[in-house]
Amino acid sequence: MGIENREYMRDGTSSHYRGGSPAMQNIVKTLVIVNVLVFIAQNLLQAPISVSDFPRYYNTNGASQEQIQEAYLEVKAAGRLPEEPLLNQWFTLDSTKVFQGQIWRLTTYDFLHSTESIWHIFFNMWLLYLAGKPVADKYGHREFLWFYLIAGVFSAVFYIVWGAINREAVAAVGASGAVSAILVLYAMNWPHHRWYIYGIIPVPAMLLVLISAGLDLFPMLIQLGGGGRTDNIAHSAHIGGMLFGFLYFRQKWTFSSYVPKGFSLKKILSFKRKPKLKIHRPVSSAEIVVPKEPQPIPAHVAQRVDELLEKISRSGEASLTSEERDFLNESSRKYR
Repeated sequence: MGIENREYMRDGTSSHYRGGSPAMQNIVKTLVIVNVLVFIAQNLLQAPISVSDFPRYYNTNGASQEQIQEAYLEVKAAGRLPEEPLLNQWFTLDSTKVFQGQIWRLTTYDFLHSTESIWHIFFNMWLLYLAGKPVADKYGHREFLWFYLIAGVFSAVFYIVWGAINREAVAAVGASGAVSAILVLYAMNWPHHRWYIYGIIPVPAMLLVLISAGLDLFPMLIQLGGGGRTDNIAHSAHIGGMLFGFLYFRQKWTFSSYVPKGFSLKKILSFKRKPKLKIHRPVSSAEIVVPKEPQPIPAHVAQRVDELLEKISRSGEASLTSEERDFLNESSRKYR
């Protein structure tokens, strides 16, 4: 799903936001980099479609599950199964699979994009970077991250509900829902900042959002009236994102305050080597050395030691005979 068919945007006031702490801008760059890396992985890792995805490529209306299975095996045996990105098979927004328990799809789809054209990810990342920088600067990179993720989930739920109303279940990918939420939040904060359509026509940010909303609402109304889908764009996800951005601003929500302070993106993305494990070898009772109790000094030995120490004090150690010196050393070793 995307807004690649709309030739905006350059923010005419983006130069005002080149300041700000690097930490606040890093989250936007990080999200862009992650999306681009995932897009590269999508293109590199291809796999034949599964039987559950077969109806998305072939007309199976009215066919039973057994008939779909047979048709899938026939196409597979003929070597004509289409391939798709391996990541799509597990992480797209597929309502059928979400209801089967694969709830991670409500957020993972947000990092996937159509591999049929580069424009889908290009426009999404361009808008994310332009609008995301000032928004992250205002709200903080930590809050921006949670806003982005939750906006994606909200858009996904809105898309699934809209699909249920229209009795359709079309899989979707793309960050457009979250990006639409960011655009609305941008416009609510800076409604008069100018953006440029085709790089020429200046349009206030709020008017740009209203135009985008109209372009999304119109095909939804056609669909609601029984006209069916007019294109392959997930308009309802865009509207869901816009609604979320509006509610976030009006209700003054704050998500990062509910997240433990020790939980941060830096910790998520840092891969520190854990200390090496050490094998614990229990010590047997035979190996345990119990220190001996010191022997009591006999009275006559203690008396002579005192006499010799007094002699050293009076005349120095050189006054001791060899026998006296040996006696002191032996006593010190034996009764220490």
